[in-house]
Amino acid sequence: MGDLPYRQIHLDFHTSPLIPDVGSRFNADEFARTLKKNHVNSINLFVKCHHGFYYYPSAVGTIHPSLADGKDLLGEQIAACRKEGIRIVAYTTVVWAENTCDEHPEWMQIDRNGVLGSRPPFLNDYNSETRAWRSLCMNNPGYVEYLKREFAEIHERFHPDGLWIDIIFQFGCICPHCMAEMKRMKLDPENPDDVLSHDRHVEIKFSREMYRYLKELDRDWGVYFNGCPAEFDEQNDTALSTARRRECDDFIDIESLPSEIWGYTHFPVLINYCNRFDKPLTMMNGKFHKTWGDFGTLRNQAALEYECFRALAYGAGSCVGDQLHPAGKLDETVYDRIGRVFEQIEKKEPWCVNTQKKSQIAVYAANRVLENERGFDATAMVINGTNEGVYRILSELHYLFDFVDFEDDISRYELVILPDSVRLPAGTAARVSAYLASGGRLLLTGESGLKMDGEGFALPELGLRHEGAEEYSPAYAALRPEEDIFRKIPAMDYTVYERGQRVDAGSNRVSAFLTLPYFNRTWEHFCSHRQTPPEPEPSRHPFAVEGNGFIYITHPLFRDYALNGCKVYKDIISGALERLVEKPLVRGELPSTLEVTLRGGKRGLVLHLLHYIPMKRSKTVEIIEDVIPLYNVAMQVRADTPPSKVYLAPGGEAVTFTRENGYIHFTVPEVRGHQMVVCE
Repeated sequence: MGDLPYRQIHLDFHTSPLIPDVGSRFNADEFARTLKKNHVNSINLFVKCHHGFYYYPSAVGTIHPSLADGKDLLGEQIAACRKEGIRIVAYTTVVWAENTCDEHPEWMQIDRNGVLGSRPPFLNDYNSETRAWRSLCMNNPGYVEYLKREFAEIHERFHPDGLWIDIIFQFGCICPHCMAEMKRMKLDPENPDDVLSHDRHVEIKFSREMYRYLKELDRDWGVYFNGCPAEFDEQNDTALSTARRRECDDFIDIESLPSEIWGYTHFPVLINYCNRFDKPLTMMNGKFHKTWGDFGTLRNQAALEYECFRALAYGAGSCVGDQLHPAGKLDETVYDRIGRVFEQIEKKEPWCVNTQKKSQIAVYAANRVLENERGFDATAMVINGTNEGVYRILSELHYLFDFVDFEDDISRYELVILPDSVRLPAGTAARVSAYLASGGRLLLTGESGLKMDGEGFALPELGLRHEGAEEYSPAYAALRPEEDIFRKIPAMDYTVYERGQRVDAGSNRVSAFLTLPYFNRTWEHFCSHRQTPPEPEPSRHPFAVEGNGFIYITHPLFRDYALNGCKVYKDIISGALERLVEKPLVRGELPSTLEVTLRGGKRGLVLHLLHYIPMKRSKTVEIIEDVIPLYNVAMQVRADTPPSKVYLAPGGEAVTFTRENGYIHFTVPEVRGHQMVVCE
C-alpha cells in the first residue's frame, strides 16, 4: 500500500459500563467539522473497547449498556467523517475485553500462578507493572472464531479503509490449549523461556491466520496488529522474530507516548530500525500529559510539535492519541492545539512524503537481557540500555545510522557497530567476516563479537583472545593524550561503571589500558563512599584495541552512557568514529541538542534540523515547554552531485551555498524548533 495520511487521530473510547448517557452529546456534523477544520485526514474509531463493549448494535457482542437503545454511534461517526473525506480505520481489541471475559471465562489466559485472566483479582493500580486488564487467550479456538464473526460484521456493516487490531500479546499463558500445544511442540511449560517462546508462537500464528482471513474479506483493507512489530526481540530465533509479525502488517504504527514508560528515546530507536522496511510508518503519541486515559490534561504545544515534526524528519506520519469523552463530544481546546500542529505538517508534507532515509552506519540491535541491565527492561515497551545509549551517542554526535538485525544485508554501510552485548550466530559472523574482507570497518564494545555461547570471538580475523569477564568492576580507562585516538580527552583514569571483558590483544595495537582498583568493594573490603580508587599505574590489560579495519573497546560504553551519562564515554566513542568514518554524511560545529536527519526524494536531499530540549522537571515525566532557537548554523552535507539550489522549506527562502570536496556548505539563518533545508 502507498503512504498513509500524515495527520491522524487515534480516538480511544474505553468507557466503563458504570458511566451513564454514553454518546448523549454526540453531534455527527459537529464531530466531523471539528476534525476537518483542524486538518485531520484520518481517524481510528472504536468498534469495541477494553471494557469489551461495542459501540453499534452488534449481533456478535454486547452493545455498551449506556448507549441509547439501538444507537449506532460508530456508524454515525463513520458517515460524518466520510462526508468530510476523512479516512476511516476501525479499531478493535483482542486480548483485553472485560465483558467478553465475564461472558466466556473459559477463553481467558491462565498464568503460571493459576490466575485466571493473568490479572490478580483485586488489582486497583493503573501505574502497576502488573496488567490492569484481564487477558483472553488467542490460542483458544472458540475465541478465534468469535473474532472472525466480529471482523465479518465490521466488513458487512461499515467497510472501513483499514483495521487497527490492538493487544496482540500472550502473558505467559498455560491454559489447557496452550499447555497441550507446548507439549506437542516439546516445550517445557515449567520453563519460563519455553513459555515465552510459545507466547510468541501464538501471537504470530494468530496474526497469520487472521491476516489471511481479513484479506479474504477485503484484499484492499490496510491491516495492522498492535503487537509491537517495530521491536527487535528474538533475533536469535528467526521463526519468532518480529520480522514474522511484520509480515502480517500492511503498515506500522510506533506507539510511543514519550511520557512515563516510553520516554523520548523510544521512538527514535525504533524508527531507526523500521525506516528500512517497505511499509508506511506512523508515529503515535498522545494529547495527554502522561499516557492513555489521562483525562483533563493537554500536551504542551512545544512537546506536541517536537513529537510530530520528529516523525516527519524520520519519514513517518503522526497519529495523535485522544480519548473521546463518554458523552461523545470532542474538546475544542484539544483540537485547536492539535490543529495548529497539523496545519504546519500539511504545509511541510510535500518535502516529506515518499522520501528515503540516508545513513552510513549499521548498528546490530542489542537484544540480550543482561543481569546488570539495572533499571532497563527489554520488554515490548521499554528500550534496553544499550540501544538507548547507541541512539543518544550517535544522534548527539550527528552520525546517521540504522539499527539492523541478524537477517539484514550490511554490505552498503561504511561502518558496522556491534554494541555491548551482540553475540554472533555462525551465519551472521560469516556475513560480518565477508564485510570486513571487502574493506568494511567495525566497532565493537563489551562482549559483542563473541560466539553465542560466549566461548571466544566469532570473528577469528580480529586476532583477539577472550579471557572472560573483567574481574574488577568498576574499573578505570587509562586515557592518555599521546594516544591520538583519544587526543581530545584530558589524561586521566576514568571510571567505567559497567563490567567489561578481559582480552588478549594479540598483535593488535592497544590504544588504552585499564587501570585496576586496589580491590572490588565488598561488605568487608571497601574504601570511602563508593568505588575503590585506582592503583597508581595502568595495568597491561587492554581497554581499547585497534586492528585492521576495527576498534574494540572492552567495556559496554553505550549502556554505561544510557545509565550514567558520563560525557567521556561519548568522547571515547567519538574518537573511535573519527578514526573509522572518513566522511560523515553531515558535519558542522553543531550542539549536541540539535537532532539531524537526512532524506532523499524527487526534490533532492532534505535535511531536517530539530532543536527541542526535553527536561526532567518532575520525577516521572520529561517536559518540553520552550522552543529555544539556534542562529547561523553552519552545515556541511555530503553529496555526490552539486545542487542547483538550496532553500528553506516550506517557505522557499534561498540559501547561499558552495560545494567543496564532495560537501555542500551553507549556513541556516535560524532553527526555531524544526527547520527543513532542501538541496535540490
